[in-house]
Amino acid sequence: MFRRWAAVGTALALSLSLAACAGETMTAFDATAYVKGVLDETYKGTWDNAFLDLVDLTDGEAKDAYDASLEEEYRRFAYQFDLNDSLLTEETRQSVLDLLTEVAAKAQYTVQQGVALDDTRYAVEVSVRPMDLFIQVREDALADFQTEFAAQYADVDLEGRSAEERAELEAEYENAWAAGIVELCRSRLGLLGYGDVESILVLVAPDDDGLYTMGDNDFSNLSALILPY
Repeated sequence: MFRRWAAVGTALALSLSLAACAGETMTAFDATAYVKGVLDETYKGTWDNAFLDLVDLTDGEAKDAYDASLEEEYRRFAYQFDLNDSLLTEETRQSVLDLLTEVAAKAQYTVQQGVALDDTRYAVEVSVRPMDLFIQVREDALADFQTEFAAQYADVDLEGRSAEERAELEAEYENAWAAGIVELCRSRLGLLGYGDVESILVLVAPDDDGLYTMGDNDFSNLSALILPY
């Protein structure tokens, strides 16, 4: 009934990598299961055989889709906290991914039974309790961290350093910054809280190729609500 997109044009589309096949009978139950399955795959990294059958994926393909979703969240995190991905070591990068895996798994959402709008379109309500971890970090701790971090490099003298030495220093600086941001977030995991319940209506409908899917805007809005920065 469902299949994975044959081609992915953007990073956002990659994170929303499942779509229903055309030419099959779609039901409100299918639309509901689809939305919940995509959210569980994206945030929890979990799926069952019923979902795999529904979207016609193998377990390995579902894992690939989850990894792609995690990479998309990594890009959001790197942008919001000014991480220079091009200079990060694999170890530093993995520490960010490990943090995001742990945080995303704490997402709280409830998918209500979908309703048919007409013969082809379905509305599915998703109730979300937004996580406040990254907002806490930005509002309560980031400024002090920035000041302390800048002080560590305040006396660095670049004069007389070779281009190679400057590059090494830059890489050290960027990895230290990223590691500090990860530690800052981890230090507040125990304080993670949730906002009031907010609801979004998701439209599941066929696209121009006749494939059922959630719209990019719906998925973007859900992502921003579940894990705001």
